[in-house]
Amino acid sequence: MFKSKKGLIRAEIVTVGNEVVSGLIQDTNAQYLSGQLHSLGIDVPRMTSVGDDESAIVDAIEQALERAEIVVTTGGLGSTHDDITKAVLARMFQSKMVTDQKAVAMLEALFKKFQREVPPGVRRQCEVPAKAEVLYNEQGTAPGLLFRRDGRKVYCLPGVPLEMEHLFKKYICPELTSLQSEAIGHRVIKTVGLTEAALWQRIGPVEPLERLVTVASLPSYLGVNVRLSFCGETAEDVESRLTRAEALVAQAVGDCIYGRGDETLEGKVGELLREKGWTLAVAESCTGGLIGHRLTQVSGSSDYFLESAVTYSNEAKKRRLGVDSALIEKYGAVSREVAQAMAAGVRQDSGADIGLGVTGVAGPGASKEKPAGLVFIAVDDTGGSRYKQFRFHQDRTQNKERSAQAALDLLRRWLLGL
Repeated sequence: MFKSKKGLIRAEIVTVGNEVVSGLIQDTNAQYLSGQLHSLGIDVPRMTSVGDDESAIVDAIEQALERAEIVVTTGGLGSTHDDITKAVLARMFQSKMVTDQKAVAMLEALFKKFQREVPPGVRRQCEVPAKAEVLYNEQGTAPGLLFRRDGRKVYCLPGVPLEMEHLFKKYICPELTSLQSEAIGHRVIKTVGLTEAALWQRIGPVEPLERLVTVASLPSYLGVNVRLSFCGETAEDVESRLTRAEALVAQAVGDCIYGRGDETLEGKVGELLREKGWTLAVAESCTGGLIGHRLTQVSGSSDYFLESAVTYSNEAKKRRLGVDSALIEKYGAVSREVAQAMAAGVRQDSGADIGLGVTGVAGPGASKEKPAGLVFIAVDDTGGSRYKQFRFHQDRTQNKERSAQAALDLLRRWLLGL
């Protein structure tokens, strides 16, 4: 991630579980851990997934220990028959098993809250290798473990994401932060409405940016994020480099940037509505309530968001929003005219300052003229109306998500007067 890896700690991630290697579940734990470790300035050159097989687990961890100072494993610490990671590590580190009384007390207290007895299988989770440091888990029943060998560390975390994240933040993050001598910094710039190719065409040659920082392009079907990273001797140097690099990106990309870091598009829309003291109502068809869901994910959204009407059928559009049946008959439900009528109708019916209307074909396509991914989005207020037509692709779920993203961006631009 950084141009110079001198002085950086190396870590490897080993995910354990038949359900991962067989493709039954997505390995979100490795994704989370890698992101967190990189943000701490830890070099993560490799991530490995293995099944619930002793030889595979031992091989993966032993090889990781040859290459990295830190190894983080997830999975296999529970109470079912295929949770073998703890026993495998005990044999690998030649450690007998002992009962940890603090883990027992925590487990009993947890079950007492629910007025239940601790099942014998679950109680066995309090048996830990004597040579391991116990990582006490307030979010679940399986404690984590820390083994040490020749100055290197193996952190073993549960596979349940909530518990894994809790133990990472409680034990690993503070430890690695204290070990890192260099100053580390990151900026994530979030854009919408541009493909990756279009974004970099605007930015131009990457060399001026790379002379300042390390640059990563993070595309998705909802937009492209640009991550800027730098590792320097002082925090001041890091901050200066990142600020100069961010200014270059902002100058090139301009109003396609909607946020930074953890900011969301729905959060930016809410911020603009609150600044203006305006209210919003939404009429959704192909998005099925997704826009309303995203808006209400923002704490305090009741200050500006009045309602979302999911008018999926033509009859609902006419009855709930007052869309003229003649418009639907002449232009079809998926049209600019109906999108604008939906936005105006929900605004007038709710008494909101702004109405947002979305209608489209999520998929499969209705006809050659109205294919999957054809979407019309309109914004309406007392001063006028604006619409935009989009042509997305074949995937129904992605079309719904992209339509919601495009609708929020159109609204953002309307509020900014763009």
